[in-house]
Amino acid sequence: MRETRNNRKTHKKVIWITLASVLVVIALAITFFFPINNAMRDLSGGKDTVTDAALKDQLVKKVDKDKSKSSNSANDPTDDQQVKQAVTSIKKTSTQDIMQSANDESKAASILQKNTTLSAAQSRAAAKEMFSDTRYNGLRQSISSGDWYGAYNQYQTLAKNGSLDALKASINTAK
Repeated sequence: MRETRNNRKTHKKVIWITLASVLVVIALAITFFFPINNAMRDLSGGKDTVTDAALKDQLVKKVDKDKSKSSNSANDPTDDQQVKQAVTSIKKTSTQDIMQSANDESKAASILQKNTTLSAAQSRAAAKEMFSDTRYNGLRQSISSGDWYGAYNQYQTLAKNGSLDALKASINTAK
């Protein structure tokens, strides 16, 4: 009888240790997900990882969803073409290039001009605004480190507090 009781205690102890170990592994995987993804990208010579492709696909879906929400029933063909070009560019641009542009104003302007319908002057104005205004530091830091969840949260904050509208206004004045 004593052996049965000890076996039950030992069995419960093993279950609790196993459960705790699994939870720790899950917590570590979540915590280090983006750094691991960044390391895999570095090892592959800067090529996008599977996670990068999935994130880009989610971004494309979000852009399409936002476009359909904001457009009226008669879609503007010019806007549709601009969105289509942006989506194509997002998929073609290396994630590593995007991350590097978050630390380099001239590279950011170059990527904006190359991948959007913005003119050279508008691209420079947008990059200058993003690098000179501290409101965008969190977004740039998240992008630079490959923390896409953090970048999305920063984007949401900037959209809510009017910073993105101010950025659009500064771009439009730089024609």
